[in-house]
Amino acid sequence: MISLKRAKEICAQFKDKRILVYGDVILDRYIFGSVDRISPEAPVPVLKVEKEELRSGGAGNVAMNVDKLGAVGMLMGIIGDDFYGSELERLKPKDEYLIKSDRNGTLVKTRVISQRQQIVRIDREEPIEITPLIRDRLNRALAAMNQGDLHGIIVSDYAKGSLDQAVMDLLKEKAETLALPIIVDPKPPNYHLYKNITGITPNLKEAEAVVNKRIKDDTEAAAAVKQIRNKFNADFAMVTRGAGGISAGERGRQVFHLPAFNHEVYDVTGAGDTVVSALILALVSGGDLREAAALSNVAASIVVERIGASQVTVEELLDRVKFLLR
Repeated sequence: MISLKRAKEICAQFKDKRILVYGDVILDRYIFGSVDRISPEAPVPVLKVEKEELRSGGAGNVAMNVDKLGAVGMLMGIIGDDFYGSELERLKPKDEYLIKSDRNGTLVKTRVISQRQQIVRIDREEPIEITPLIRDRLNRALAAMNQGDLHGIIVSDYAKGSLDQAVMDLLKEKAETLALPIIVDPKPPNYHLYKNITGITPNLKEAEAVVNKRIKDDTEAAAAVKQIRNKFNADFAMVTRGAGGISAGERGRQVFHLPAFNHEVYDVTGAGDTVVSALILALVSGGDLREAAALSNVAASIVVERIGASQVTVEELLDRVKFLLR
């Protein structure tokens, strides 16, 4: 755990930080309602719609998390030149570098929810195609970012096509040129893209895919952290294990484990986005890996108690630290 004094010191530095978030930008659509009967047409529930919400998901949720913590999340990704793309632009009107493409459709996930339970999810997605024009626009946008414009880079990969080796190389080159940390929130199909990075934050399922075995306890988690760190030649690896907490380790130091803090889990959607956002902000604000992991763990404990992808404020984060230290 982290002391309240130290948490305050680190969080006080968030407001000066600018984090580039690149990855798959998704429009999250939520339909909330109640079910009190079965359809006469088929054995399926009938939802009486009570409200709908649109939220920025995927890499968009990461950037929104950075914003909510008082820093600046600079969102970069590819969206369609369509209604859904326009909604994503509306949801984050500032600090976005979204590239509209008539060759691609905007990624949309629709979740139907009743009594705090997800009934069905409907995905509208075709793989994102990175055309030469898109690649050129990405290159020019990155080239225009100078020392002082950025403090860190997050790659939020949902394996929808926004990331390939050429784009990953551009992001790593920018991080190296400006001496910035670059942290990847990974997806299994793209593991071959992530070599030579600062950090990587797989969840338990993703970590098991890397090491090709089940991770059942702290001992196996520690071995997995080391194997993952070595595989990607990363400075550190951090595995989020759900109810098992967090396991993390950096080069030359022993792996450590932090317990899960959540009281009641309603929805883990976007929890990884919150973790990587709090993690990089803590690291670029003077925290070491253990302190950053602790703050990430606390932040995740808050969002899993909510429905759908959501964000945490510094005030909520510090209040939860204070509560946990009682």
